[in-house]
Amino acid sequence: MAGTKKYNYLIIGNSAGGVGCIEGIRREDRKGSIAVVSDEKYHTYSRPLITHLLEGEVDRKGMDFRPRNFYSKHQVDPFLGMRAESMDMDRRTVRLRGESGRKTLRFDRLLLATGGSPIIPPMDGVDLDGVTTMITLDQSLEVRKRLGSLTNAVVLGAGLIGLKTAEALSHVVENVKVIELADRVLAPVTDDISSQMSADAFRNKGVEVILETTITEIRGNDRGRVGEVVLSNGSVLPCDLLVVAIGVRPRTELVEGTDIRIADPKTGGGFEVSDGMATNVDGVYACGDAAYAHDFVTGAKKLLPLWPNAYIGGRIAGLNMADVPSLHRWATNMNSVDFFGFPVVSAGFMEKPKRKNYRQIVREENGSYSKLVLHNDVIKGMIMAGDVGRAGLYLGLMRNKVKTTSFNEYLLADDFGAVHMPEEVKEKLKQPIRIIE
Repeated sequence: MAGTKKYNYLIIGNSAGGVGCIEGIRREDRKGSIAVVSDEKYHTYSRPLITHLLEGEVDRKGMDFRPRNFYSKHQVDPFLGMRAESMDMDRRTVRLRGESGRKTLRFDRLLLATGGSPIIPPMDGVDLDGVTTMITLDQSLEVRKRLGSLTNAVVLGAGLIGLKTAEALSHVVENVKVIELADRVLAPVTDDISSQMSADAFRNKGVEVILETTITEIRGNDRGRVGEVVLSNGSVLPCDLLVVAIGVRPRTELVEGTDIRIADPKTGGGFEVSDGMATNVDGVYACGDAAYAHDFVTGAKKLLPLWPNAYIGGRIAGLNMADVPSLHRWATNMNSVDFFGFPVVSAGFMEKPKRKNYRQIVREENGSYSKLVLHNDVIKGMIMAGDVGRAGLYLGLMRNKVKTTSFNEYLLADDFGAVHMPEEVKEKLKQPIRIIE
């Protein structure tokens, strides 16, 4: 096609997965042409930091995920502020549209790192000024501009994004409330005890956490902005900022009408990929929040919308795109977060499965909580709350599927460490994960 530039590698998405892919490709291929496309206009930034920007803990430059010379250093053509609108797999083209106009790019190999879009429940008033989600830099910047006029903020959703948003707002807004439909906060990534400890960290700082409740209506004020919210229990809360944070769904609309396989919406609906992050269409890969990954704990494929997993998935895809066979075998639902100085780390199973040969060991004292879930003396899950100093060691044991039989009695001891492990275990833990080198 005349006038249409062709790239050896085209990457749709400029976040963790896209950066991982660029770095994976360039580790092996220094000359192949690369283009990256993003509907956001910004240099690649660290999405988990947008709430820190909101409260002023970091500035805009501190948000950068890679230095400003990243694209030039890696010989990448960035198409920022341009949305990928449609694909033609027969011609291997993607059509873009942005403020600067339209473009069509051709590709040999393609990565879909399209991420997720926020779930917005059907509520009256959801389009009012002052109702927002909190997953992009623009949203954080917009809320930050209005902080001086805000008194009552409400966050709908007590997952990771919702709670980090509530924490940030609590430093700059007088009254902050969290509304959660479930019976506890962080339900997918904690158990009852660690969830309660996390909720207490908020309540101790004056943030009200209201459980088993949701918002049924958003009412505007005489200025056309959100003024109050109505809860399912009948309560009415004053509100001049509502942040909706109940989850995201994979962005797969770009591939509609193509042969690229999408999973059943009942299981998440993301891109189906191999352990090498390849879709069912030759030369097309996917990673991040929109793609499935191999969970090394369960052995199943699942959506794991986590920043580190997106980067690793992108890097694996990049290596395979550059003809270096690589497998993504290190993902699980690992989360590491800190609320008001109270850290929580979890990975794998949060609760002991009701199946044969599973057991758990627990320790709770001095404001800290630790739990390990084991199957035949192999760690399959962990939760650390308050004191997370050995979380990395437990994760290493999980990843390497180490049998802990000979040192089970020391696993949750104060001084547990390498001294308690056989030499062969210590050597195994020293081995690097090749894809991160």
